[in-house]
Amino acid sequence: MPVMGQSFDPGSVVARLTFVAGRVASTAVSCKRPDVARLLCGQPADRAVALVPLIYSLCGKAQGVAARAALAAARGNGVEAHVDAEVLAEAEREHAWKLLVDWPRQLGMSPDETTFVRLVRALTPERAALAAELRANPLIMTLRESLRPSGHGIDQLLLEQLEARLVELLDYLLGRPQSLGSVSATPTTAGVGEASVATARGPLVHRLTLRGDEVADYVITAPTDRHFAADGPVACCLTSLAGLPKDEAGRLAEHAIMAFDPCVPWTCDFD
Repeated sequence: MPVMGQSFDPGSVVARLTFVAGRVASTAVSCKRPDVARLLCGQPADRAVALVPLIYSLCGKAQGVAARAALAAARGNGVEAHVDAEVLAEAEREHAWKLLVDWPRQLGMSPDETTFVRLVRALTPERAALAAELRANPLIMTLRESLRPSGHGIDQLLLEQLEARLVELLDYLLGRPQSLGSVSATPTTAGVGEASVATARGPLVHRLTLRGDEVADYVITAPTDRHFAADGPVACCLTSLAGLPKDEAGRLAEHAIMAFDPCVPWTCDFD
């Protein structure tokens, strides 16, 4: 997608497994994310902030809210912590998508798109009944059972992520208070504001630096940046695959990536 006449790279995550004699000898993970500083620096601040949610295909609401909060803080106006209703709803759609559509497909199961659509369209009075249905949803029960027999720590991790997302989705449907969707921003120094938003994947941080009323620097640190860093938790998961045969290692590598859920396209490469 071109932005302001420049080519745009949405980024990628690549996990690499190298095999010797059919078993994992070494692993690595790399993460490339959009270069927002190149796209936004030198732009009028309000225009730059308006472009931020257009750069990201996932979590666009969260990205836009974080950008606006960071700009307000850079102008000296901090944002008190509060839950943004649109960011919360976006995060819950992400949870429902993973539980009912995306993860089932990746694990070779038929998705439950009907329940997903009902969840995202449900009005407040309908949500409690949907929560009861979701607890007993046969697809989610099948997902659980598919991960339990393995006993490997990576499958356990993916199961824990499934349960955590399910709890947050049920809390949302039942109207229970939660931190998901919370937004805050603080001026750190003159002309610099930092905002934090609690998204479905974890904390999203925007740091914006002004020069006059133009963007001098813009740094976005997303959960994907932390999770898929060269020394991050996914790299540690992949290290645990040393010595495993190709089929088992490939399955577990994909499950590790699914558990940490990158917000960019991802692949597993086998050498």
